[in-house]
Amino acid sequence: MFGQKKPANSLSFIAQECHLTGKLIFSGDVLIAGYINGDIKAQGNVTIEPSGTVDGDILCRELMISGQLTGEARCKKVTLHDQGVFEGDAYCENIEILDGGQFLGYRHRDTPTNA
Repeated sequence: MFGQKKPANSLSFIAQECHLTGKLIFSGDVLIAGYINGDIKAQGNVTIEPSGTVDGDILCRELMISGQLTGEARCKKVTLHDQGVFEGDAYCENIEILDGGQFLGYRHRDTPTNA
């Protein structure tokens, strides 16, 4: 009678005061308000908040940037919000840059195989 519930994607939060270094792997979505120096692989979506900074490569489903990313992104869609800055190469099917967002790099039209 009642179907099994689908497990919700887990959400990992990197707080504003956190500074992490290394290769980080997440099984769900990630919300970044702190600083990461290293690569991120997430099975879900990655959101970089206005206070968030990532120096490294990101592999995920969808990437939303309100903070700063320096590196390479491989995902289905990249969205740069009004305060977002992305410096590097984007390998994605779609890219959306809202008014005020800055993209400094090259976009490769690519379908990521592992996102």
